[in-house]
Amino acid sequence: MGFRRNAQQEALMGGMRVADAVSQANVTTPAYVYDVGAMAQIAAEAMAAFGTQRGFIAYAVKANSAGTVIRAITGQGAGADVVSGGELELALACQVPRERIVMSGVAKSDDEIERAIGRGILALQVESVEELARVSARAQALGVPARVSLRVNPNVRFETHSHIATGHDAAKFGIAVNDIPAAFEVIDRHAATLKAVGISTHVGSMLSTPEPYLEAARVVCEIAKARQEKAGPLTFCDFGGGFGINYGSGTYAPIGDYIRAACGLLKEYALDVQLIAEPGRSLVGANGVLVAQVLSEKHASGRRWLMINAGMNDLIRPALYGAHHRVEPLTGGTGTVEWKVVGPVCESSDDFGQHLLGEQAPSHVVIRDAGAYGYVMASQYNARALPAEIFVRAGRIVSVSPAEDPAEWVKRRARA
Repeated sequence: MGFRRNAQQEALMGGMRVADAVSQANVTTPAYVYDVGAMAQIAAEAMAAFGTQRGFIAYAVKANSAGTVIRAITGQGAGADVVSGGELELALACQVPRERIVMSGVAKSDDEIERAIGRGILALQVESVEELARVSARAQALGVPARVSLRVNPNVRFETHSHIATGHDAAKFGIAVNDIPAAFEVIDRHAATLKAVGISTHVGSMLSTPEPYLEAARVVCEIAKARQEKAGPLTFCDFGGGFGINYGSGTYAPIGDYIRAACGLLKEYALDVQLIAEPGRSLVGANGVLVAQVLSEKHASGRRWLMINAGMNDLIRPALYGAHHRVEPLTGGTGTVEWKVVGPVCESSDDFGQHLLGEQAPSHVVIRDAGAYGYVMASQYNARALPAEIFVRAGRIVSVSPAEDPAEWVKRRARA
């Protein structure tokens, strides 16, 4: 279902009026409202796209780390892509099978490396030749071989924001193609502590078509093919994620298009391995809204300003990336009058952009497509409490995460 409007132009999530969700959950705004049923449905469709190909989607937990969301998605057979020890422990606490967890990250601590090895996950995604020695040392200390996957930097560029492009040669992520032989030399030299089980990559976020994805995937396939011919079979190839969603303009291919294309590529290279894809935003992004109250309006210099009680501390994407999220009235359709929507934070970048609303300011608005990289990136800047989260499925609330208690924050900071 996701975001919809009924005949009365009231905002709906998961078949439930957003206003009712906020009221029944007994929370104040700003508050996130998610349709976890829609997230599960997209995950099920993505899993079905594998067809007869062995493999699974590893949900990028960083996109939305709520336990209700993780369980809804992994309940469809998905695994998890984690990038920290905290995300690893969260995935395990949500009963994600350890054999369906991969862990990436360019600066893993010794503790995180040991956790990944000790928990017996599918693979540590190693992002530099130098990291292999650290992994080997931790594996030796534990007395357990480490299953590793080499994350390749394929030097593939495509049109996206520079902050979310990860597959080019100036990015901090991954091992340069020219350094892959050296990485395998380290693995082979430390055969008692390192076991190569996969090759992976990730070119960045907000892909609109499979072409850049497949360009990087071919690099992975070439490396995997050569490695298997020399040293025997690998367990998987991981082509990453980064599948974009429509934030109000443009067209974006569904997850299934990427997966089916990837399956075809493995057949082309005759690689008998599992396929892993790492969607995050494309599973959850469109299935969340941030509800905010309109606090005041301002008319000055020929502009109309709408001040709301959600700010860049609640949803940082517009300030961080210049991202555009549609802002609409909670009740009533969009209008023809342009309003500049801003938040309460003491920064000029606390700005959600220009939006067409009605002549009269609404009492509440919804900021659309906020299911990914919203709450997970929220902060307490300006002593503002973290917002509430409401999880809806098939017209009813299934879980609520209350807002942080401001009084508790004051006590903690006063003690600091």
